[in-house]
Amino acid sequence: MQPDRWEVGSDFQWPGLPRPGDSPAVPWTSGLLLSSGRDALRLALAVGVGRRGWRRLWVPEYFCQHVVAALVRPGLELRVYPDDPLRRVPDLPDACPGDAILVMNYFGLREALEVPRRDGVEIIEDHSHDPTSAWAASSSADFCVASMRKTVPVADGGVLWSPLGHALPAPPRLTPQRRRTAATKLAAMILKTMYLDGHEVEKSAFRVLARRGERGFAVPAVSAMSPVSRAILASFPIDAWRRARIGNHEALRSHIAGVGLGRVPLPAGHDGVPFSCVLVTDTPESRETVRHHLIEGRIYPAVLWPLERPVLAISDEARDLSRRMLSIPCDARYGAEDMQRTGDVLREAGQG
Repeated sequence: MQPDRWEVGSDFQWPGLPRPGDSPAVPWTSGLLLSSGRDALRLALAVGVGRRGWRRLWVPEYFCQHVVAALVRPGLELRVYPDDPLRRVPDLPDACPGDAILVMNYFGLREALEVPRRDGVEIIEDHSHDPTSAWAASSSADFCVASMRKTVPVADGGVLWSPLGHALPAPPRLTPQRRRTAATKLAAMILKTMYLDGHEVEKSAFRVLARRGERGFAVPAVSAMSPVSRAILASFPIDAWRRARIGNHEALRSHIAGVGLGRVPLPAGHDGVPFSCVLVTDTPESRETVRHHLIEGRIYPAVLWPLERPVLAISDEARDLSRRMLSIPCDARYGAEDMQRTGDVLREAGQG
């Protein structure tokens, strides 16, 4: 990365090809490789409604609203239950036969949840923020999903598997629309790498392509993963990237200790690996002050997730938390010096 183009955050750039090696041990060996995490959930619901008698789906009220919108389908009632990233365990609903409950490992912070099993009630777990966690590997859920684009630099990718061995449908085909979407995202990633390396590429060139690609994943048709992403995922050093998140999270957290910016939630157990450095400020106003200061320093945090226009009615508590949180990247694109610089900018925000 050229010093004058240093930045942290936003979409992944193209990391180059991983070194050939043994395929990492992953929980979804017998699962399906799909175009996105939304596709994985769409397919899980198709199986649940069509084969397993699901009539109602409970989703956490603190959840990505683009995903919730993708879950709307005929013959399935959607309901919310209280849950958010600051809870160690969710307040699970009083479900009944024909219900399915979607459970989230927010930001890789949770330990495996012991969800009471009830006859006729089934569980879906979303492991997008730490897809190779001990929880994911030892899950006893009916179905698990993960959006691989969140933790691995692939243009497209989602996975669906059943820890209990429920029958999955035949693998879907790669649709022409998703082939174009993956190609658009990959082009954006390559151009971003060229930009960061100092080539004559305007930032707007890859930003426009990245946004166009994201819109493509909203098209409601289930597709297979593209061949390029499938090949990268098969040999990508997922474990090494996971370890890097641990080190970067610890480094950034230590740099901002005592500054009084807000709360940084930590993993519940020793096996947890944070997806990002989550900062929860005291007020929405202070969140915005910190966010603007970071952007001025070329650090681009995310709000995971905006809840101003929810698909389903949610509590004021969940909306307030959304207004006070920032997700600051600490993945393996970055090293100790990047975390030091990010920490310096955050300290300036806290002292200013």
